[in-house]
Amino acid sequence: MACDHPHSPKEALGERIRASGLKLTPSRLKVLELLEKSRCLMSIDELVEKLSGKSEKKRVDWTTIYRTVLSFKEAGLVQDVMLEDGVTRYEFLCESPDNAHHHHHVRCRKCGKISPIEVCEIRKSERAIEALGFTELSHRLEFAGICRACGTD
Repeated sequence: MACDHPHSPKEALGERIRASGLKLTPSRLKVLELLEKSRCLMSIDELVEKLSGKSEKKRVDWTTIYRTVLSFKEAGLVQDVMLEDGVTRYEFLCESPDNAHHHHHVRCRKCGKISPIEVCEIRKSERAIEALGFTELSHRLEFAGICRACGTD
């Protein structure tokens, strides 16, 4: 789970879009709402599939969703995560990128399920690196394994 707050009402999400400097449109609101409610990483393809539903008539344009998500990323509403499978996925940021809840993910090598890891002990190392004079630090850590469901197959 990317953040521990209850789902934001549409009005609050709309206000976050406006406050980020973006124009509030129905499609932007739908994309941000889906990312916020899903509480998980989603690729552009997964977003298009969920937003389109089963109807080919309501098929959402991939390029529109891609551009929307990129604008959200630039505005600090979402962040991107790329795991070892090479697929870029996005997740809703509960707060600004500077204050975002820091966490990592683990991906099942068999079924592809991705789960958040809420603990990161690397912060201690980052403080030591900052003491050496480094600034604007970031790190990347990823885990992969076989989930419980796939391990019983």
